[in-house]
Amino acid sequence: MVTRRIGLFSVWLVTPADGMEDQKTGGIALDTGAHRELVASLGIQTGMAGFCALSSVLRQDFRMQDIMLWIEPQAGVAPIVHFIERAHKQLDINAYLLTDRRVLRAMRAAVQRGVRVRVIIDRHPYGDRPAAELGRIRQTGAQLRFPPGRFARPYVFDHAKYMVSGHALEIGSANFTWSTFHRDRDYIWTTRTPGLVSAARAVFDADWHDRRAGAAVRDRLVVSPGATTDLVQAISQPGRVCIESEEMGHDRGIVKALSKKGRLARVVLPAHLDRFDRRVAKWLVRAGVRVRYLHTPLMHAKLVAGDGIVYMGSQNFTWSSLNRNRELGVFLPGQVGAQARARCERDWAHATP
Repeated sequence: MVTRRIGLFSVWLVTPADGMEDQKTGGIALDTGAHRELVASLGIQTGMAGFCALSSVLRQDFRMQDIMLWIEPQAGVAPIVHFIERAHKQLDINAYLLTDRRVLRAMRAAVQRGVRVRVIIDRHPYGDRPAAELGRIRQTGAQLRFPPGRFARPYVFDHAKYMVSGHALEIGSANFTWSTFHRDRDYIWTTRTPGLVSAARAVFDADWHDRRAGAAVRDRLVVSPGATTDLVQAISQPGRVCIESEEMGHDRGIVKALSKKGRLARVVLPAHLDRFDRRVAKWLVRAGVRVRYLHTPLMHAKLVAGDGIVYMGSQNFTWSSLNRNRELGVFLPGQVGAQARARCERDWAHATP
Protein backbone atom coordinates (compact mmCIF):
# COMPACT_ATOMS: atom_id res chain seq x y z
CA MET A 1 0.00 0.00 0.00
CA VAL A 2 2.84 2.37 0.80
CA THR A 3 4.44 1.81 -2.59
CA ARG A 4 1.12 2.62 -4.21
CA ARG A 5 0.99 5.89 -2.26
CA ILE A 6 4.44 7.07 -3.27
CA GLY A 7 3.13 9.92 -5.38
CA LEU A 8 1.35 11.31 -2.35
CA PHE A 9 4.40 11.00 -0.13
CA SER A 10 6.46 13.04 -2.59
CA VAL A 11 4.85 16.21 -1.21
CA TRP A 12 6.05 15.44 2.33
CA LEU A 13 9.76 16.01 1.83
CA VAL A 14 11.68 18.01 4.43
CA THR A 15 15.10 19.31 5.30
CA PRO A 16 17.18 18.06 8.25
CA ALA A 17 16.09 21.15 10.18
CA ASP A 18 12.44 20.38 9.56
CA GLY A 19 12.36 16.66 10.32
CA MET A 20 13.39 14.99 13.55
CA GLU A 21 13.41 11.30 14.26
CA ASP A 22 11.75 10.23 17.48
CA GLN A 23 14.10 7.59 18.88
CA LYS A 24 11.43 6.00 21.07
CA THR A 25 8.74 5.50 18.46
CA GLY A 26 10.66 5.51 15.19
CA GLY A 27 8.34 8.23 13.95
CA ILE A 28 9.22 11.51 12.33
CA ALA A 29 7.71 14.88 13.13
CA LEU A 30 7.45 16.87 9.92
CA ASP A 31 7.16 20.52 9.09
CA THR A 32 6.63 20.15 5.35
CA GLY A 33 8.10 23.53 4.51
CA ALA A 34 9.08 25.03 1.20
CA HIS A 35 12.32 23.01 0.94
CA ARG A 36 11.39 19.91 -1.00
CA GLU A 37 14.34 17.79 0.04
CA LEU A 38 14.46 14.52 1.89
CA VAL A 39 15.70 13.97 5.39
CA ALA A 40 19.46 13.94 4.95
CA SER A 41 19.97 11.85 8.07
CA LEU A 42 18.26 8.99 6.23
CA GLY A 43 20.68 9.31 3.34
CA ILE A 44 17.86 9.65 0.81
CA GLN A 45 18.46 11.26 -2.56
CA THR A 46 16.18 13.59 -4.49
CA GLY A 47 14.42 12.74 -7.74
CA MET A 48 12.74 9.43 -8.58
CA ALA A 49 15.50 7.46 -6.89
CA GLY A 50 14.77 9.43 -3.75
CA PHE A 51 11.07 8.65 -3.98
CA CYS A 52 11.86 4.93 -4.22
CA ALA A 53 14.20 5.19 -1.26
CA LEU A 54 11.51 6.93 0.77
CA SER A 55 9.07 4.16 -0.13
CA SER A 56 11.59 1.65 1.19
CA VAL A 57 11.89 3.58 4.45
CA LEU A 58 8.12 3.62 4.86
CA ARG A 59 7.98 -0.17 4.49
CA GLN A 60 10.45 -0.55 7.37
CA ASP A 61 9.67 -0.29 11.05
CA PHE A 62 9.71 3.50 11.01
CA ARG A 63 5.90 3.43 11.05
CA MET A 64 5.84 7.14 10.18
CA GLN A 65 2.15 7.39 10.99
CA ASP A 66 2.77 6.32 14.58
CA ILE A 67 3.73 9.80 15.69
CA MET A 68 3.67 12.65 13.17
CA LEU A 69 3.07 16.36 13.32
CA TRP A 70 1.62 17.98 10.22
CA ILE A 71 1.83 21.74 9.80
CA GLU A 72 -0.62 23.57 7.57
CA PRO A 73 -0.92 25.02 5.02
CA GLN A 74 2.28 23.35 3.76
CA ALA A 75 1.09 19.79 4.40
CA GLY A 76 -2.11 20.32 2.42
CA VAL A 77 -4.99 17.86 2.44
CA ALA A 78 -2.80 14.76 2.22
CA PRO A 79 -2.65 13.91 5.98
CA ILE A 80 -6.45 13.96 6.27
CA VAL A 81 -7.08 11.98 3.11
CA HIS A 82 -4.40 9.41 3.92
CA PHE A 83 -5.81 8.86 7.42
CA ILE A 84 -9.26 8.20 5.94
CA GLU A 85 -7.80 5.88 3.30
CA ARG A 86 -6.14 3.79 6.02
CA ALA A 87 -9.43 3.12 7.82
CA HIS A 88 -10.48 -0.53 7.60
CA LYS A 89 -13.57 -1.09 9.74
CA GLN A 90 -14.71 2.13 11.39
CA LEU A 91 -13.90 5.82 11.09
CA ASP A 92 -15.25 8.44 13.50
CA ILE A 93 -14.98 12.12 12.52
CA ASN A 94 -15.78 15.11 14.70
CA ALA A 95 -15.64 18.32 12.67
CA TYR A 96 -16.63 21.93 12.97
CA LEU A 97 -16.39 22.55 9.21
CA LEU A 98 -16.24 19.76 6.62
CA THR A 99 -16.45 21.09 3.09
CA ASP A 100 -13.28 20.09 1.21
CA ARG A 101 -14.35 17.92 -1.72
CA ARG A 102 -11.20 15.77 -1.59
CA VAL A 103 -11.99 14.85 2.02
CA LEU A 104 -15.60 14.09 1.07
CA ARG A 105 -14.45 11.87 -1.82
CA ALA A 106 -12.16 9.96 0.53
CA MET A 107 -15.06 9.47 2.96
CA ARG A 108 -17.29 8.15 0.18
CA ALA A 109 -14.58 5.74 -0.94
CA ALA A 110 -14.21 4.50 2.64
CA VAL A 111 -17.96 3.81 2.88
CA GLN A 112 -17.88 2.00 -0.47
CA ARG A 113 -15.15 -0.36 0.71
CA GLY A 114 -17.18 -1.27 3.79
CA VAL A 115 -15.94 1.16 6.44
CA ARG A 116 -18.54 2.38 8.93
CA VAL A 117 -18.10 6.16 8.87
CA ARG A 118 -19.73 8.26 11.60
CA VAL A 119 -19.66 12.06 11.57
CA ILE A 120 -20.53 14.55 14.30
CA ILE A 121 -20.69 18.08 12.98
CA ASP A 122 -21.73 21.36 14.56
CA ARG A 123 -25.27 22.36 13.59
CA HIS A 124 -24.79 26.15 13.44
CA PRO A 125 -21.07 26.96 13.04
CA TYR A 126 -21.53 30.50 11.73
CA GLY A 127 -25.17 31.33 12.30
CA ASP A 128 -26.45 28.51 10.14
CA ARG A 129 -25.02 25.80 7.93
CA PRO A 130 -26.27 25.73 4.32
CA ALA A 131 -28.35 22.63 3.63
CA ALA A 132 -26.15 21.86 0.62
CA GLU A 133 -23.17 21.27 2.92
CA LEU A 134 -25.04 18.70 4.96
CA GLY A 135 -26.32 17.14 1.76
CA ARG A 136 -22.80 16.61 0.45
CA ILE A 137 -21.79 14.93 3.70
CA ARG A 138 -24.83 12.64 3.60
CA GLN A 139 -24.10 11.77 -0.03
CA THR A 140 -20.86 10.13 1.08
CA GLY A 141 -22.94 7.45 2.83
CA ALA A 142 -21.60 8.41 6.26
CA GLN A 143 -23.87 8.37 9.29
CA LEU A 144 -24.38 11.97 10.38
CA ARG A 145 -25.42 13.38 13.74
CA PHE A 146 -25.37 16.77 15.41
CA PRO A 147 -23.71 17.16 18.83
CA PRO A 148 -25.64 16.93 22.10
CA GLY A 149 -27.95 19.85 22.83
CA ARG A 150 -25.64 21.29 25.49
CA PHE A 151 -23.21 22.12 22.65
CA ALA A 152 -25.87 23.66 20.41
CA ARG A 153 -26.96 26.69 22.43
CA PRO A 154 -26.38 30.34 21.43
CA TYR A 155 -22.64 30.99 21.18
CA VAL A 156 -21.87 27.41 22.20
CA PHE A 157 -20.43 25.04 19.60
CA ASP A 158 -18.99 21.62 18.95
CA HIS A 159 -15.66 23.02 17.80
CA ALA A 160 -13.54 19.84 18.14
CA LYS A 161 -11.51 18.58 15.18
CA TYR A 162 -10.36 14.96 15.32
CA MET A 163 -10.69 11.53 13.72
CA VAL A 164 -10.42 8.07 15.28
CA SER A 165 -9.90 4.88 13.28
CA GLY A 166 -8.78 1.49 14.55
CA HIS A 167 -5.68 2.13 16.62
CA ALA A 168 -5.02 5.68 15.38
CA LEU A 169 -6.04 9.22 16.29
CA GLU A 170 -5.63 12.38 14.23
CA ILE A 171 -6.27 15.56 16.22
CA GLY A 172 -5.56 19.26 15.87
CA SER A 173 -6.78 22.77 15.13
CA ALA A 174 -7.55 22.25 11.43
CA ASN A 175 -10.98 22.43 9.86
CA PHE A 176 -11.55 20.21 6.84
CA THR A 177 -11.82 23.10 4.40
CA TRP A 178 -10.02 24.50 1.37
CA SER A 179 -8.81 27.45 3.43
CA THR A 180 -7.12 25.19 5.97
CA PHE A 181 -5.11 23.35 3.34
CA HIS A 182 -4.13 26.47 1.38
CA ARG A 183 -4.07 29.52 3.66
CA ASP A 184 -4.25 28.74 7.39
CA ARG A 185 -1.60 28.03 10.02
CA ASP A 186 -2.80 24.86 11.73
CA TYR A 187 -1.33 21.80 13.42
CA ILE A 188 -2.46 18.18 13.06
CA TRP A 189 -1.02 15.28 15.02
CA THR A 190 -1.32 11.61 14.11
CA THR A 191 -0.68 9.12 16.92
CA ARG A 192 -1.22 5.49 17.81
CA THR A 193 -0.74 5.99 21.56
CA PRO A 194 -3.37 3.57 22.95
CA GLY A 195 -4.51 5.73 25.87
CA LEU A 196 -5.06 8.76 23.63
CA VAL A 197 -6.89 6.77 20.98
CA SER A 198 -9.22 5.12 23.49
CA ALA A 199 -9.89 8.44 25.26
CA ALA A 200 -10.80 10.19 22.01
CA ARG A 201 -13.05 7.28 21.04
CA ALA A 202 -14.74 7.50 24.44
CA VAL A 203 -15.47 11.20 23.91
CA PHE A 204 -16.86 10.53 20.44
CA ASP A 205 -19.04 7.63 21.60
CA ALA A 206 -20.37 9.71 24.49
CA ASP A 207 -21.29 12.60 22.20
CA TRP A 208 -22.73 10.23 19.58
CA HIS A 209 -25.10 8.75 22.18
CA ASP A 210 -25.66 12.05 24.05
CA ARG A 211 -23.94 10.88 27.23
CA ARG A 212 -21.26 12.38 29.46
CA ALA A 213 -17.72 11.32 28.60
CA GLY A 214 -16.66 11.02 32.24
CA ALA A 215 -13.61 12.30 34.07
CA ALA A 216 -11.17 9.59 32.95
CA VAL A 217 -10.68 11.07 29.48
CA ARG A 218 -9.17 14.17 31.07
CA ASP A 219 -6.21 12.10 32.22
CA ARG A 220 -5.23 11.82 28.55
CA LEU A 221 -6.78 14.74 26.69
CA VAL A 222 -7.44 18.45 27.15
CA VAL A 223 -11.24 18.47 27.11
CA SER A 224 -13.72 21.34 27.01
CA PRO A 225 -15.87 22.18 28.87
CA GLY A 226 -13.36 22.64 31.68
CA ALA A 227 -10.03 23.16 29.88
CA THR A 228 -8.85 26.40 31.51
CA THR A 229 -6.75 24.65 34.17
CA ASP A 230 -4.78 22.64 31.60
CA LEU A 231 -3.99 25.69 29.49
CA VAL A 232 -3.04 27.77 32.53
CA GLN A 233 -0.65 24.97 33.50
CA ALA A 234 0.93 25.11 30.05
CA ILE A 235 1.29 28.90 30.13
CA SER A 236 2.66 28.90 33.69
CA GLN A 237 5.41 26.32 33.13
CA PRO A 238 8.95 27.51 33.93
CA GLY A 239 10.77 29.43 31.23
CA ARG A 240 9.68 31.04 27.98
CA VAL A 241 6.54 29.99 26.12
CA CYS A 242 5.56 30.60 22.51
CA ILE A 243 1.80 30.89 21.95
CA GLU A 244 -0.29 30.92 18.79
CA SER A 245 -4.02 31.58 18.85
CA GLU A 246 -6.76 32.63 16.46
CA GLU A 247 -8.59 34.51 19.23
CA MET A 248 -7.48 36.20 22.45
CA GLY A 249 -10.66 36.29 24.51
CA HIS A 250 -10.89 37.31 28.15
CA ASP A 251 -10.85 34.12 30.19
CA ARG A 252 -9.70 35.32 33.61
CA GLY A 253 -7.44 32.36 34.28
CA ILE A 254 -5.70 32.68 30.91
CA VAL A 255 -5.27 36.46 31.08
CA LYS A 256 -3.94 36.25 34.65
CA ALA A 257 -1.45 33.53 33.71
CA LEU A 258 -0.24 35.50 30.68
CA SER A 259 0.15 38.75 32.59
CA LYS A 260 2.10 36.94 35.30
CA LYS A 261 4.34 35.38 32.63
CA GLY A 262 5.14 38.84 31.26
CA ARG A 263 8.04 39.05 28.81
CA LEU A 264 8.57 35.31 28.96
CA ALA A 265 5.38 34.93 26.90
CA ARG A 266 5.53 35.39 23.13
CA VAL A 267 2.03 35.52 21.63
CA VAL A 268 1.39 35.32 17.87
CA LEU A 269 -2.10 36.45 16.82
CA PRO A 270 -3.73 36.96 13.40
CA ALA A 271 -3.19 40.36 11.83
CA HIS A 272 -6.93 40.79 11.33
CA LEU A 273 -7.92 40.49 14.98
CA ASP A 274 -11.32 41.81 16.00
CA ARG A 275 -11.62 44.99 18.06
CA PHE A 276 -12.32 43.31 21.41
CA ASP A 277 -9.44 40.83 21.11
CA ARG A 278 -7.09 43.63 20.07
CA ARG A 279 -8.00 45.57 23.23
CA VAL A 280 -7.17 42.51 25.32
CA ALA A 281 -3.89 42.10 23.45
CA LYS A 282 -2.97 45.73 24.10
CA TRP A 283 -3.70 45.26 27.80
CA LEU A 284 -1.39 42.25 27.85
CA VAL A 285 1.35 44.27 26.17
CA ARG A 286 1.05 46.86 28.95
CA ALA A 287 1.43 43.98 31.42
CA GLY A 288 4.72 43.06 29.76
CA VAL A 289 3.57 40.26 27.43
CA ARG A 290 5.21 40.29 24.01
CA VAL A 291 2.55 40.24 21.28
CA ARG A 292 2.99 40.14 17.51
CA TYR A 293 0.62 39.78 14.55
CA LEU A 294 1.08 37.36 11.65
CA HIS A 295 -0.19 38.41 8.22
CA THR A 296 0.44 35.18 6.34
CA PRO A 297 -0.42 32.39 6.70
CA LEU A 298 -3.71 33.16 8.41
CA MET A 299 -3.32 32.32 12.10
CA HIS A 300 -5.84 29.63 13.05
CA ALA A 301 -3.63 27.50 15.32
CA LYS A 302 -4.10 27.00 19.05
CA LEU A 303 -0.70 26.27 20.57
CA VAL A 304 1.15 26.83 23.86
CA ALA A 305 4.74 25.63 23.57
CA GLY A 306 7.44 25.65 26.23
CA ASP A 307 10.45 23.55 27.15
CA GLY A 308 8.43 21.09 29.24
CA ILE A 309 4.82 21.27 28.07
CA VAL A 310 3.39 21.74 24.57
CA TYR A 311 -0.38 22.01 24.21
CA MET A 312 -2.09 21.81 20.80
CA GLY A 313 -5.78 21.45 19.99
CA SER A 314 -9.02 23.18 19.07
CA GLN A 315 -9.40 25.44 22.14
CA ASN A 316 -9.23 29.19 21.69
CA PHE A 317 -8.51 31.43 24.70
CA THR A 318 -12.14 32.51 25.07
CA TRP A 319 -14.20 31.66 28.14
CA SER A 320 -16.85 29.97 25.99
CA SER A 321 -14.32 27.82 24.12
CA LEU A 322 -12.72 26.65 27.36
CA ASN A 323 -15.82 26.25 29.51
CA ARG A 324 -18.89 25.69 27.31
CA ASN A 325 -17.90 24.29 23.91
CA ARG A 326 -16.96 20.74 23.03
CA GLU A 327 -13.25 21.07 22.28
CA LEU A 328 -10.42 18.57 22.26
CA GLY A 329 -6.69 19.10 22.64
CA VAL A 330 -3.58 17.21 23.65
CA PHE A 331 -0.14 17.65 25.19
CA LEU A 332 2.43 16.79 22.52
CA PRO A 333 5.31 14.52 23.52
CA GLY A 334 9.06 14.97 23.14
CA GLN A 335 10.34 15.93 19.75
CA VAL A 336 6.89 16.38 18.27
CA GLY A 337 6.33 19.14 20.81
CA ALA A 338 9.77 20.58 20.06
CA GLN A 339 8.87 20.69 16.38
CA ALA A 340 5.69 22.62 17.08
CA ARG A 341 7.59 25.08 19.25
CA ALA A 342 10.21 25.59 16.54
CA ARG A 343 7.47 26.44 14.04
CA CYS A 344 5.94 28.88 16.52
CA GLU A 345 9.29 30.61 17.00
CA ARG A 346 9.68 30.96 13.23
CA ASP A 347 6.18 32.44 12.98
CA TRP A 348 7.13 34.86 15.76
CA ALA A 349 10.18 35.93 13.79
CA HIS A 350 8.00 36.70 10.74
CA ALA A 351 5.23 38.45 12.70
CA THR A 352 5.15 42.17 13.42
CA PRO A 353 4.27 44.17 16.60
